[in-house]
Parts: sequence; structure tokens; C-alpha cells
Amino acid sequence: MRRLACLLAIIPLSLIVVGCGHKSLKGRGVDSLSAQEHLTLGSIYEKKGKPDLALREYQTALEKDPHFLQAMIRLGELSYLQGQYTQAERYYRKAIKRAPQDGDLYNNLCWVYLSQGRKLKKAEKLIVRAMELTPEHRGYYLDTLGAIYIEEHRYREAIAVLEESVTLFDESQGTLLSQVYRRLGLAYERIGEQSKAENALKKARDLLDQ
Repeated sequence: MRRLACLLAIIPLSLIVVGCGHKSLKGRGVDSLSAQEHLTLGSIYEKKGKPDLALREYQTALEKDPHFLQAMIRLGELSYLQGQYTQAERYYRKAIKRAPQDGDLYNNLCWVYLSQGRKLKKAEKLIVRAMELTPEHRGYYLDTLGAIYIEEHRYREAIAVLEESVTLFDESQGTLLSQVYRRLGLAYERIGEQSKAENALKKARDLLDQ
């Protein structure tokens, strides 16, 4: 989402490492691994920088358990990171149907649309819904909404929500806060507020230097 969009900051792998000594048996006869074990194996491949193998394991996990939410989420995120936006959209839509009260999933789907510059009105509705469902992540969602407004050239509206967003993070979240300030600097620059743009960009830089 954060690009990386906030999307990458707020969805952890959340996996329990089990069965690490196994190898995928797909194509070798009977597959004795559970859906959870395939998910775990996929996470190991992902950490080792082998996304294609990770995707295979996540897909197998979902085939074994079509209702496996974590497999849907990992497939959505990894597809997104690889620029496979059609697949990412499909998996996030599946995940939302499975967990319709999880605002983070709506946020991540917004970033799929944002990264393509399409369905921005739909993305705006999704992020508003996310704020209703998971208000404790409002800071992340306001950053996403600011990105939507910037993409739509609604710079003053972007400034309003991004100014609120920065108040909801502290300096221990420097990378995220820096990202919001960079967006805020861009929005100020686009309306000709050069001094405010420079100030926001300086804050973004200083946060990364800490």
C-alpha cells in the first residue's frame, strides 16, 4: 500500500513456524503437508527472497483450504509487490469477503487501485469504510486518503487529512511519519506553498536521519 504504502507496514506475516524441515511434495505424489505448513513454507521462501516459490506454496495452501484467510492475504500482498495487480485485487477481494470487518484489508485494496491510478472513487469509499471498521489505524488510513486526493489533484483536501495523520504517529514510527511528511510536502508544493513544502520535506528527511 506503503510505495510502500502503509499497506506494507500494517500487515505482518503472523505465521507460526512449524514443519520447517519439510519440502513441498506437490508433483511428487501424495502431499502430506497441511495448509498451515504450506503457508509456513511459503513464508520461509519469501524471507529467503524466493517469491515464485512462496507464491506456489501460498496457492497450494489456499487450494487445500479455500477459506484460509492468511493464505489469501499473503497471496494478495506478494502479488501486489510483484506488480500483479489483477491477482492482488482478486485475493484481497476474497479476503474481504472472509473478514469483512478488517479495515486493513480495505486499505490494502486501496493501494492496489492507487498503484494503477484507477478506481480512485472506489478507493476513497473503501478507505472511509476502513476508518469506520478499524478506527485505531486512522493515521494509516488518512495517509492513504491523502495519497488518493493527491492522485486526484485535490491538494487542499490532501493537506487537511495528512496534517491530521501526522498527529497520530510519534517519532518512534519515523519511517511511516517521514512518508506522510513527504506526501504533505508534495501537496503543499502543488498549491504553491513553497515554504510549507520545504518544512514538511525537511521533517521527512530529519526523521530518517534519526
